Amino acid sequence: MKHCIYCRCDKDDSDFTLEHVIPQFLGGAYAPDMLKTRDVCKHCNNNLGLFVDAGFEKNWLVSNRLRDTASAFFDPENPIGLPLICMGQSDLAPSDMPEGHVCESWLGPLGEQIYWIRPHDENLYWFVGGNPRTTKKSESRAYFLFSERSTKNPMISWLAFKEAFAGRRVKKVMCTNIDGADVRDIGFSVPDEQDRQRINFFMTRCFESQTRNNRIAMYTRFDFRFLAKIAIGIAYCLFGKKVLDSNYGKELHKALKYKEGEEMPSIYGSSMLSDQKNPSFNKLIGHPFAVNFVVLPTPEGAALNLNIGTHLNWTILCASREALDTGDFDKIRDGLVVTLFRPLQKGFSFSLPRYLAHQSGAAPIPELVQITMLAKKHEDYFKTL
Repeated sequence: MKHCIYCRCDKDDSDFTLEHVIPQFLGGAYAPDMLKTRDVCKHCNNNLGLFVDAGFEKNWLVSNRLRDTASAFFDPENPIGLPLICMGQSDLAPSDMPEGHVCESWLGPLGEQIYWIRPHDENLYWFVGGNPRTTKKSESRAYFLFSERSTKNPMISWLAFKEAFAGRRVKKVMCTNIDGADVRDIGFSVPDEQDRQRINFFMTRCFESQTRNNRIAMYTRFDFRFLAKIAIGIAYCLFGKKVLDSNYGKELHKALKYKEGEEMPSIYGSSMLSDQKNPSFNKLIGHPFAVNFVVLPTPEGAALNLNIGTHLNWTILCASREALDTGDFDKIRDGLVVTLFRPLQKGFSFSLPRYLAHQSGAAPIPELVQITMLAKKHEDYFKTL
């Protein structure tokens, strides 16, 4: 029998699987092996990934910031399908939309417009792209319009459209007339009568007005359970089971299971949406093209900082001082920095002084210098296109 660190239940060994404590959408596959564990049951791995991890990933701010970091490494000489940017629920809504559906607006890399008519889940109203379980099972339709800028480099639009809505049962319909290529080659379908009516609707409305009024849904505690999950996983991997059995560890587990309306668990830290913001600190501790995790000792215990692209920043106490011994503090005495570049399939770990020396310019880290040069090589490409 093994013990699951998330549900805290004893289960048969066959019920356990590999868990990336740092989720793969943040680059966890490229994190050090010490931040991966097999002490998580399949049920927690699947359900927490589908709702807790996805609840964080599909927040509008996080989702679009991760897309920005992915786009930073675009190489026009070797183009790939850049991710679309969600603009929220659109004010354009065809009259024949099924009950319980919304029309979500997306933008392509060159300003292309996409309107996705998909099922809406009121319980997960803030999820960009809706409930991931529903959108994988239910068929929906998305309507694509090229932009004037697409003619500057059609391959960019073509590849972005090819990759759009991968893994979802989405019927892709082209609204723009295309000469010299067959859109069925990149997953588009032949429009039926309903599609033709909707094509006319979107084309007419988009030409009538250059202004759109979209609505962004936001749940202010979208990050609460996710931070507790990350804190539990990293604390366990670095310090062992004892930190989860402490009083503070029990509060983290309460936070992991938190439901709206319940009493708030006593955990310590600051949310991205809190008033405790320090742009200089975010820039110093983060990286403009990476996801950074920093673990460092504090008088209260071991603190964890998550920084996405220097713009989004969170802090949470992951282990209380009472649960740590001298050896635990020795592991993080100089602080631990994990820097992840998911688009490049790379990950690095440094001591905090080593990383700060790089950030200040006193002692550059060659690998990070090379990556920054790669990101800056084509940074003005889209501006001048």
